[in-house]
Amino acid sequence: MSIKALLFDLGGVFLELDFSNFYERVISPSPLNKPQAPLMLRFFRQSDIYHEGRMSDEEFYNLACDILQADKKNLDQEEFFEAFNSIISKVNREMVELLKKLKMKGQFKLLAISNINSSHWEFLQNQKWDFFEYFDELILSHEVHVTKPDHEIFKIAIEKANCQPEEILFVDDGLNNIKSAEKLGIIGINFSSSQDLINRFKELGIDL
Repeated sequence: MSIKALLFDLGGVFLELDFSNFYERVISPSPLNKPQAPLMLRFFRQSDIYHEGRMSDEEFYNLACDILQADKKNLDQEEFFEAFNSIISKVNREMVELLKKLKMKGQFKLLAISNINSSHWEFLQNQKWDFFEYFDELILSHEVHVTKPDHEIFKIAIEKANCQPEEILFVDDGLNNIKSAEKLGIIGINFSSSQDLINRFKELGIDL
């Protein structure tokens, strides 16, 4: 069965992430910051509701301050979101060029699927990065109210792709997401680099 649709994650694939400024501005001042890793994990595990679009910006800010015991006098809501959005550092231009070539070939339906909240999405729109226009469909967690690796978001992707799961190739840097999609019959590639992806594409008969 031939591949008809390509499904791409955004963060860690097209968008490079850098947590250093968020850590320095928000995590580091916390009295709970001993050690740093568990606190980061605790905070981001509590972020899924926000990624699902089930929490307002104000509610998320208050939740973050509660979890991190942040002093709101030294970190107001605007400052928090400025630091939070700085996690998205830049675009992977090699991947954008790859996507552009795929769009020009016109052989596949191109879809993006992302655990992304409204704040990050608004930030991306303001950057005016042009690669989103190459996608035929955008499946954003805060709009569909479900996050990866939940099977429901992949069922939405299958419906949007309008083909069989076995005809969809999914690229994501999260192994749990890949495994979840594969249980539905989708073909998965765990992303590590653009060159590795090109090599994997060639193995599957996708030439750029």
